[in-house]
Amino acid sequence: MAGCGTAIALVVGGAPSINGGIAGLPSPTPGTSPSPIASPTSSTKATSASNAGVMVPLPAGWTVASQDAESVILINPNSTGSLTIASGTSNPTMSAQQNKDDVDKSLRSKYSDTAPCPGSKTTTGNLNGVPGIFWSLCFTLTSSGRSFPAVATLFVGANTTGSVYYLVVVATSQSNLQSFSAECQPVIQGIQWKLK
Repeated sequence: MAGCGTAIALVVGGAPSINGGIAGLPSPTPGTSPSPIASPTSSTKATSASNAGVMVPLPAGWTVASQDAESVILINPNSTGSLTIASGTSNPTMSAQQNKDDVDKSLRSKYSDTAPCPGSKTTTGNLNGVPGIFWSLCFTLTSSGRSFPAVATLFVGANTTGSVYYLVVVATSQSNLQSFSAECQPVIQGIQWKLK
């Protein structure tokens, strides 16, 4: 894995209908612990999704659209957005800023009108114990001959040596951002990063 750009290329190319970022979700305050994740019960419904890099809660109605060793892509019950959580090794090593640059480049190569959302700011903060960068990108998503304004709210981080990347992408239509971000918040707060 070269870094976040490869993961975002998979996310943008692989998620159904809407793909993209983490807009507007505040970083949890430093020192807070992730919410406990319920253990699987005897029912056939999963309560979490896990791979080599992360474990995330899976709220009722949410589905795993795609999963591999580094990323988990979740779709909400109404299929109005996707939430991607990924973590893996970076080779070569990359800082959080280099990961952000890689993600920006990857999205711009797929959606030529990708740009920072109007009024948005790039900030730094902490997401469940991982320091990194938060930002939002707007772009036009085309599917089945139709196009609409989409938004990706993103978080990228790196461990202190740059050998591990962390990525969260909340993607939806621009008009649905506030509602979808609220739906994503319990999942994001429950992320448990496995790689340090």
